[in-house]
Amino acid sequence: MTSINDDQIEIIQEFVTESRDMIDQLEPTIIELGQSVHDVHCWEHLGCQETICPRHDKKLDFPCWLQWGHINEGNGRCVYTESKQDCLSCAVFLAINGDGTTMNAIFRLFHSMKGSAGFLELDHVTRVAHTAENLLDLIRNGGVRMQAEHVNLLCEACDFAKEALDFVEQNFCDDGVSEQAQEIAAKLDEAIRIAKELADPAKGQEAGQRGEDTQQAGAPGNEDSVAENDPFALQLTITAEMMDRFVQEGDELLQNVEQGLLKWEGNLENADIIAELFRNIHSFKGNCGFFGFADMEKLSHQMETVLDAVKSGTDLGTEPAEMMLGQIDILRDTVSDLADGGPGRIADLDPQIKALADLMARKKQESAETPAPSETPVRQPEMQPEPLTSPPQADADKENAPKAAPAPPKTKAPASAATGAASAKAAKGTPLKRQDIRVELEKLDNLINLIGEMVIAENMLLRNPDLEGLELENFTKAGQHMSKLVRELQEMAMLIRMVPVSGLFRRMIRLVHDLSVKSGKKAELKLIGEDTEMDKTVIETITDPLVHILRNSLDHGIEPPAERIAAGKPEKGTVKLSACHEEGEVWITIEDDGRGLDRDKILAKAVSKGVVEEGAEMSDKAVFNLIFAPGFSTADKITDISGRGVGMDVVKQNLDKIKGTVEVSSKLGAGTCIKLRIPLTMAIIDGMLVRVGQSKAIVPILAIKEAFRPQAGAITTTPDGEKLVRVRENFQPVIKLHEILGKQPDSYNFEDGILIVLESQETRVCLLVDEILGQQQTVIKGLSNYIGSVRGVSGCTILGNGEVCLIMDVNGLLEMSGETAMVNS
Repeated sequence: MTSINDDQIEIIQEFVTESRDMIDQLEPTIIELGQSVHDVHCWEHLGCQETICPRHDKKLDFPCWLQWGHINEGNGRCVYTESKQDCLSCAVFLAINGDGTTMNAIFRLFHSMKGSAGFLELDHVTRVAHTAENLLDLIRNGGVRMQAEHVNLLCEACDFAKEALDFVEQNFCDDGVSEQAQEIAAKLDEAIRIAKELADPAKGQEAGQRGEDTQQAGAPGNEDSVAENDPFALQLTITAEMMDRFVQEGDELLQNVEQGLLKWEGNLENADIIAELFRNIHSFKGNCGFFGFADMEKLSHQMETVLDAVKSGTDLGTEPAEMMLGQIDILRDTVSDLADGGPGRIADLDPQIKALADLMARKKQESAETPAPSETPVRQPEMQPEPLTSPPQADADKENAPKAAPAPPKTKAPASAATGAASAKAAKGTPLKRQDIRVELEKLDNLINLIGEMVIAENMLLRNPDLEGLELENFTKAGQHMSKLVRELQEMAMLIRMVPVSGLFRRMIRLVHDLSVKSGKKAELKLIGEDTEMDKTVIETITDPLVHILRNSLDHGIEPPAERIAAGKPEKGTVKLSACHEEGEVWITIEDDGRGLDRDKILAKAVSKGVVEEGAEMSDKAVFNLIFAPGFSTADKITDISGRGVGMDVVKQNLDKIKGTVEVSSKLGAGTCIKLRIPLTMAIIDGMLVRVGQSKAIVPILAIKEAFRPQAGAITTTPDGEKLVRVRENFQPVIKLHEILGKQPDSYNFEDGILIVLESQETRVCLLVDEILGQQQTVIKGLSNYIGSVRGVSGCTILGNGEVCLIMDVNGLLEMSGETAMVNS
């Protein structure tokens, strides 16, 4: 592309966004397919007793369906199959070449990317996607057997696509990735050649001579005819959620097109209206193509061709708008049919497409016969529209369209079609009800901030000092109702920002796969709780921590296959990544069954680096937490995966940003479990207002287990001078809030105060305060930059009387308590 306009730039940007979404789906699906493939032998897998079969009791590399089955030149003598489709659905084929539904989904995604890239003349992206599609087509149709190397190559194709999309986003072409495209396409071609040789050794030379076939097969239209002739070619696993999104967005786009056509009829010269129409119908066509709704894709493609001609300067008058209004009704009814569980087919598709094509041809002929006035300049298109409106699929569609179909009248047929569609629509009832809208994240952030200010205003109103001592029954009832509404509003606003962690989790499938291949280990990632929802910004914050933890699990935790077998473990290690809601938090757990953490090795390294004094007594938990120290690593050598002591420090830093915590537990030889505990919301919490002397502080209610006034007999002083309080059968250390705040309490005696039992990460401590003032919703405000980070304090809030009050950090208090105990000991 040498020169492009704003509309074409927007189309390219939309292609980049959609393609990135496709790649996000591709990578985990490819790896799942590879993990589902196993090397089996037909006579073993099926328990076959046909000893006359030449394959019986022989471990042959080439597939049974190509020799004894019904695919290609198989002799069809297998007793378990009677047709090619029997072979494709046979348990042996599914075990060796993977599940057909998954394979077809991968094929469809590459096919969609190739079609869109070809439409935009991104030849290098098209070539790689097409070559990958060739390999997939051979595998899914049984021409070759699935190899582990194929998974790696398809992942490399995804990596190339990411790099190419970055380049396209900046330069609006893919000329700068030609070398990379040539390299990955050559690898895929070579994989196809080798796979064909392995499929039948007797044809090795012939397969080698046909190695160039894949290049010739790349001619536009070939793959489309294959796809259309194969009823299993373009199957895509469509979930109910995906269908709902397609229906809702399709209805929205069609409404936009309809409104645009109505505006266009009254203002034929407005280029902005045409550009908006083109974008909307292009988006609708792309969605239909992705989901495999061929009828709607073909009709919308023809409408897009008409609009592109108008956008490029062709004068078609008002007839296209009138005709396409009727076709929009047809498309809308087809979308409604899909929503009701229908097939999504268009009964009179060919006449509708031909009507638009005939209209364009007639208008162009009339324009050619009528010379333009000499004083009127001929309007030239900014860019030749032909490449953008005639993708390979369009050519195939024209060839496959029935030539004997009668041509409808020039104006009457579209009008009658529109009338029929309108009648059908009226019979079906009201249009589809839209169920969702798109909102910028910044607007949601502003909404959360406003709700926070509303909570502060509520506290200032209901706890106004001017109301102290007054008995206002009606005011109290109104205040309680207001508090309930504010709380519900806060919860609803937080739910709006929540998204499932499935997208984040599934990106880790590719990471584990690549790390396993690079390290020569075998590992499987199991995902649990993918539907657990978290704040979108929190998900972005924990992405890096998850990556670093999984890197360490694969590099330090999971052992090589030989070591695992020697230890009595399965050859393949397991890494579990799970998410759940617990105690007002989201817990994300990364657990492996590897070699575990070596306590003595960690402690020795900490002593050598001066992090811990030699001879110090530390709990297992304290020792394991040393791995989060900056620059700390127990790796014997640095690899390109881990070993520099940077990753786990990043984990701690990112979690601190969102007030999260991390817990580590491990058993040498059995594995390691790392748990990330993340607050559901960082903006508003339920807090308990306490007082010590003349100062007040907020303690998070989720951390409070109980509160009591201690008796003198329950207080014990250790030989080290530390005060302990007996809570039932356990002794708990005591933190004095007045010492932390530097204030003078009402009394220094424990018996005169109140002890609040706080718990975090299964550790408890008692906080000594003078008085508990009550519960209230608390908006967390960050401390000023010049104050910096204060241990034991997570932020501040504003009370009803305008006073600033500190919010205590329970984890910080526990750390301070543990350090005090170590100093005393």
